Amino acid sequence: MGSGGEQPLQKRHTRDGMDPILIRPNTSDDVGRTSRTDGFLGDDGEPPRQNTSAIRLDVPGSRNRTTGSHQPSSMVPQRRPPPGAARNPTRQQPRPAPVTREQRPDRSPARNHWLLPVGIAMVILVIVWVLGSAVLAWGTQRYNDLRYGTPRTYQTDYVVGHNDSAKNPSHFIAMNLNRQAIVIEFMGGDPAKAVTYLAPVFIAGNDGELAPITLEFRDVTGDGKLDMLVHIHLSGQDQISVFVNAGNKFRPSSGTDRIRL
Repeated sequence: MGSGGEQPLQKRHTRDGMDPILIRPNTSDDVGRTSRTDGFLGDDGEPPRQNTSAIRLDVPGSRNRTTGSHQPSSMVPQRRPPPGAARNPTRQQPRPAPVTREQRPDRSPARNHWLLPVGIAMVILVIVWVLGSAVLAWGTQRYNDLRYGTPRTYQTDYVVGHNDSAKNPSHFIAMNLNRQAIVIEFMGGDPAKAVTYLAPVFIAGNDGELAPITLEFRDVTGDGKLDMLVHIHLSGQDQISVFVNAGNKFRPSSGTDRIRL
């Protein structure tokens, strides 16, 4: 024991093989003071904590004396990582922002020129017109087949003043025979008094042999007698041959006749 009742300082080596730390043992003067460590160091090189909720970090004589090469340890001990945890945990890298496709501007379709729909409409109208004309021609021929037959033949009774009367009218037959308009008159309905008239017109054109022949009786010269008009119904046109009533039969018209159709 030293002079003045002081106890000699004890030497204790640290765990890391550093310079010895001089620790003064507890004395009676320390009674009433805050309890200090007994000089033993914990596993982490720091004195163990006191069993109290209040801890004094700056207690006289509690600092360890170190040499110039020994760095003082932190006053606040670090918490031990839980068992099984990585000693060097890496920081969680931030998640990259989701890559979004670049939104391309909507391209509105180019507007068509106003002539395009007009041209399409005209083409459609032409097609409809051609098809309609073909259908109409076909339907007309079928109607003529039913009404006039083949060869095209037309018949009628009429009083024209050729030895006929209302009781015994004259009978007329008009036909298209090999593109030639022929009219046969049975005066007063008597076959023995038959007269044939040949129109001075050759029926030309497509399907000319299928053109119907019809007859019309009216005064076109102004003499009070019924004249005979031969109608040749061609596709898109109507040809007329006039036969003038001579009193007892018909004769072909001439340039001297004043005809008002």
